[in-house]
Amino acid sequence: MTSDPIEGLTKRADRYRSLVRDEMRHVVGDSPDGLYAWMRYHLGWEDIEGHPEHASGGKMLRPVAVLLATEACGGRAEQAVPAAAAVELVHNFSLLHDDVEDRSDFRRGRANVWTFAGVAQAINTGDGMFTLARLATYRLIEAGIPAERVVAAMRELDEACMRLVEGQYLDISFETRIDVTQDEYWQMAAGKTAAMFAAPFAMGAAIAGATPRVVEAFREFGRHIGLAFQAVDDILGIWGDSAVTGKPVGDDLLSRKMTYPVIAALDAGGDASMLLRRAYGQASKPGEDVAPLAALITETGARALTQSMAEHEEAAALGALRAGGLSPEVIAWCTEFARAAVVRVT
Repeated sequence: MTSDPIEGLTKRADRYRSLVRDEMRHVVGDSPDGLYAWMRYHLGWEDIEGHPEHASGGKMLRPVAVLLATEACGGRAEQAVPAAAAVELVHNFSLLHDDVEDRSDFRRGRANVWTFAGVAQAINTGDGMFTLARLATYRLIEAGIPAERVVAAMRELDEACMRLVEGQYLDISFETRIDVTQDEYWQMAAGKTAAMFAAPFAMGAAIAGATPRVVEAFREFGRHIGLAFQAVDDILGIWGDSAVTGKPVGDDLLSRKMTYPVIAALDAGGDASMLLRRAYGQASKPGEDVAPLAALITETGARALTQSMAEHEEAAALGALRAGGLSPEVIAWCTEFARAAVVRVT
């Protein structure tokens, strides 16, 4: 391995994020045109007026995954940075479109682009960011990565994008249903969330020239971590701290979103389940207090079940690395990543 073997994930991730931010700034550029200004705003680099700002851009777990896997497989993070930047741009393109589709006003405590630029321009900004992500991957060649590895990485990202869109299609289709099954939900999550954890890990391993067995082990690790991440996200969507999530408490319940705790609670049976079903059959009212709905879900045991699912998927993720023959050192690195992704404020 080319990095300090005793470097902890926090220090390592800080190094990775710095590299990725620099690369993203190069890719996005500094054009004053609204298209690019809105990208920079969404990424937290500027305010609405175009003045420099350092707003939260999130933990950047997905680009960190690319570079972690690259170094774990003996490659150099600096060479894989274009792929990491591409992954983060794809993730943010999806968020721009999600905000429009969900009619969500805020993300990370800031107004979403569509609320001031309009729906059409927000969609266009997302399209532009997706295209820049694709262009960023070509810079891997300039960084000295062999063409066959570049193609492999690009294929991973393209396939993940398709899974993401399929997952979003399912998620939107759930909005008009109250009979969503648990299996259907996890199929959606495997696309919308898990695909964009599986691909970054597989990309990093492929860029470093890992064997197919190791690439698959990292892909499976990422997939399971993505499912665990979604389970925790669902918990935060109901019981999270708005100061941490950047969204109003209980927003998922107000919008009658079919998240896993809700689906599991509806399946549980009993009085609490029946009352929740009755509430979900009616539109929410302005200013509605959703705390009673959250309490009903907890009463059915669905919150505990969702937490258990997250823990199960985290364990399965680490099991995939062991099955792939990864060293104890690499597994230790990835265990830290798993903890950062799964153990969030609830």
